[in-house]
Amino acid sequence: MQKTFILLYFILCFPALAYAQPEAAIWYFGNQAGLDFRQTPPVPLLDGQMQNTEGGTSISDDKGNLLFYTDGIKVWNKKHDLMDRGVDLHGNPSATQSGVIVALPKNKNKYYVFTVDAEAGAHGLCYSIVDMSEANGLGAVIEKNIPITTPTTEKITAVTHANGKDVWIISHAWNSDKFQAYLLTENGFENKPVESITGSIHEGNPGNTIGCMKVSPNGKKLALVIKTIGYAEIFDFDNATGKIQNPVLIEFEPETSLMYGLEFSSDNTKLYVSAGAQHEIYQFDLRKGTSESIIKSKTLIAKNEDWTGCLQLAPDGKIYVSIYEKPYLGIIQYPNRAGKDCAYIEKGIDLGGKTAKLNLPTFVQTYFDDRENLSSIKTNSGGFTKLGGSFYKNILFDFDKYDIRPEYYKDLDDLVNYLKISKQVKIDIIGHTDSDGTAQKNLTLSQNRAKAVADYLIQKGIEPARIKSEGLGLTKPVVPNTSPEGKAQNRRIEFTLIKS
Repeated sequence: MQKTFILLYFILCFPALAYAQPEAAIWYFGNQAGLDFRQTPPVPLLDGQMQNTEGGTSISDDKGNLLFYTDGIKVWNKKHDLMDRGVDLHGNPSATQSGVIVALPKNKNKYYVFTVDAEAGAHGLCYSIVDMSEANGLGAVIEKNIPITTPTTEKITAVTHANGKDVWIISHAWNSDKFQAYLLTENGFENKPVESITGSIHEGNPGNTIGCMKVSPNGKKLALVIKTIGYAEIFDFDNATGKIQNPVLIEFEPETSLMYGLEFSSDNTKLYVSAGAQHEIYQFDLRKGTSESIIKSKTLIAKNEDWTGCLQLAPDGKIYVSIYEKPYLGIIQYPNRAGKDCAYIEKGIDLGGKTAKLNLPTFVQTYFDDRENLSSIKTNSGGFTKLGGSFYKNILFDFDKYDIRPEYYKDLDDLVNYLKISKQVKIDIIGHTDSDGTAQKNLTLSQNRAKAVADYLIQKGIEPARIKSEGLGLTKPVVPNTSPEGKAQNRRIEFTLIKS
């Protein structure tokens, strides 16, 4: 089974800037609205140039610094100027999901911007390529509007392949019941879609092109809504093969509901759907198993003051909700919890005088896997760790000792709480030492340090089968052992969380 590694280094370190999925740290949407998730809670951004009712996407670098954003037609760089050749893309600001930005695997400079036209327009699904090494680091569009397929609905989503490297980009054909899943690899875009014929036929009223589509963060489920006929559908998605199957049809009031947005919880157990015209948000429990049970789990969790648009998971594990022409976003505070315990707040965050429309940015969904649970493990800087990333804590040992000092119990208890919630996660514990003493003595000491931490977790209720401990002695210092302070930093524990 494919494993995702989450590296968490608990060492004495300067306050590092580390937080969840920095690629999704900066949002721009609506009427020049924006949010910066590098801080908790996020702070409004007032410098955005985007003004559109629907669609839009943004991307940041691996430190959370904005690279560029787009409404599907125009591309703005980090200085909020139009990017070189960043005009006339074939997306549409009136498309529900006008585009998504996907980094080229194993390439720090190139990004693919996938766009869709509105209401099954002639442009369909296209891609353009941005090279961030151009224009002195401000980026330029080096290829534009490469056609992929037409006509399509206004839906597009992306998620990482089971191999942890490549990315699936998924669209839905118009006048068809066909999904098309395309792969972006380090070699570029593969225009050889995996086609799945399943679910409803998207046809008829052009309004039936409208409505969001999302893959669950773990890549196992896919869901979409069809605006005018009032359908939501849930499917199984195989992120190894790209196949989509086993539809679950949920019917709402046609014409009066006008389904629009949807989002999965970060633990992949809940689905939230917005009935735009009725201003409502519903939750479905995907753990119920059977189609009938999932449908019956329908729970109304919110009724807003106005038209309710997109729902989007964020780096803090919460789901943010766009409410038309409002100077705030709604927030589902605890999306992993069932029913009203998800704690929805309509006026969840003020936008600093800017206003929301129907859109929120579209991202690669993998950014948010297990986000709410992982957010319980704070870094020194107050941010959150991320899948595949690292953060720092002060869990150290006295010279020649392997007793856990009481001041570190709280840090370990945070880890225990996370493991109790995320039962699919296993943990490797690796002990380290400074350079004083023989190699053999330090190896034994490091093993004892790792075992002491493992025993603590077991005493707190974590199953021994989920824990592996080992010692590496003096072989992996993080700083030179040339001073007492440096040696103190090397007497540490390193944790690796392994998610099946």
